[in-house]
Amino acid sequence: MATSTSASVDSASGLVAFGASPWQDLTNSSTSYTSNTVNLSGRGQEDVMDTLGQETVAMTGFILYGIVGNVLVVLGLLGNTLSIVVLCNRRMRSSTSYYLTSLAVYDNFILVAMLLFFNLQALGIRVPSIDQAYKDYIIPVMIPLGYPLSLTAQMGSIYTCVAFTVERFVAVCRPLHAANTCTKSRAKKAILVIFLWSLLYNIPRYFHYEVHKVWSNDTGRYDNVMQTTDFGENEVFQHLYIISFQLIFMFLLPFLIILVLNTALLRAINRSRKQRQEMSTTDTREHNLTVMLVAVIAVFLVCQFPTIVDNILVAIVGEQRHNAVLQYQMLYMVCTVLVTINSSLNFVLYCLFGKKFRMVLRHILGLKNSGRKSCQYRSTIYQSRMNGTKVSQCTTYDMEVSLV
Repeated sequence: MATSTSASVDSASGLVAFGASPWQDLTNSSTSYTSNTVNLSGRGQEDVMDTLGQETVAMTGFILYGIVGNVLVVLGLLGNTLSIVVLCNRRMRSSTSYYLTSLAVYDNFILVAMLLFFNLQALGIRVPSIDQAYKDYIIPVMIPLGYPLSLTAQMGSIYTCVAFTVERFVAVCRPLHAANTCTKSRAKKAILVIFLWSLLYNIPRYFHYEVHKVWSNDTGRYDNVMQTTDFGENEVFQHLYIISFQLIFMFLLPFLIILVLNTALLRAINRSRKQRQEMSTTDTREHNLTVMLVAVIAVFLVCQFPTIVDNILVAIVGEQRHNAVLQYQMLYMVCTVLVTINSSLNFVLYCLFGKKFRMVLRHILGLKNSGRKSCQYRSTIYQSRMNGTKVSQCTTYDMEVSLV
C-alpha cells in the first residue's frame, strides 16, 4: 500500500541527489502540502526539531531559497542562454563547444527545477497565493515528470563534465591520440550516450512517487498530496538504488575520474607556463582553453563536494538523525545553494577565461571590440617538392590579423 507523504516532499533515503550540474534530491525539499505555509524545518515527516530550530531553518530557507536562490536562477538562466547562443555560433564550433552547449542546456534545466522545487516553495512562506498555486499546478506535473527528468539533467551535467575533462586530458597529455579522439563526431556520440545513460538510469524514479488529491482541514479543500508508491517503499530500491548506486554512480565514480584527470591537467598547465616563450599560437590557444575548462571543473568540484559530505552523513547517521540536527539541515540548504551557484556561474567563467568567447559574444551583441587593431600584411609561403629535382612554388596572400 502506498504511503502518504503529505507532510513533506521526502525521499526515502534523504540522499542529496542533485549535484549541475549538479544538486540535492528534489524530493528532499520539506514543503508541507497540507498547510498554508512551506515547512522548511526538515525532510522527515516527524517534527523532531524544537521550535527555535524550526524557525531558524525556515528563515534561513526563505533567505537562501526565496531571495538568493531566485536571483541566482534568473541570472543563471540568462547567462546559460547567452552561452548556448555563443557556443552555437559557427566561429565557436568544436568538440569542446558541443560539450559546453550540452552542459548549459542541462544547467538551465537544473535551474528551472531548483526554481520550481525549492525557490517557489520558500516564497510561499510569505506569499500564500504562490503556495496555493504551487499545490494546484506545479505538484501534479513536477512530481511524476519533473522529478525524474531533473535527476536526468543532474546526471547528464555530471557526466558531461567527465566527458570534456577526458577529452581535454587526451588533447593535452596524449596529443598523438587527439586527432582521432577529440573530434566533433565523437563529441556528438558521447553527448548522445550520456543522455541515454542518464535517462535509462533514472527510469525507476518515475515509479517512486504518485500524486493524489486529499481533503485538507487546514485549507478546507482538496489538495494535491504526494505519496510514496509500493515500489518506492521497497527496501531493495531504497538501500541499493537510492543509497548505494546513487553514491557510486552520481558522485564517487565521476568525481574520482574528474579529480585524477584534473590533477594531470594542472601539471600540464604548470609545465606549459614554464615554456611559454617557446609556445606557438596553436599551443597558446590550447593552453588558454585548458585553463578555462580547468576553472569550470574546479568550481564544479568545490560546489559539489559538500553534497558528497551530506550524502555520507545521511548514510552514516541515518535520515531520522540527519533531520533532527539543526546543523545537518543548515548544511543541506548550503549544498542546495552551492548547486545553484554552480549551474549559474559557467557563463562568468567563459567570459573571464575565454578570449574567443568574449569576442564572439561582443559581435553577437553588436558591441565593438575595444582596443581591436588590425593590420594588413603580405605573406609569402614557399612550398618545396623533391622529385629528382627541387621545385619551388611561391604563393602570396593578403591577410588580416586581429590584434586583440
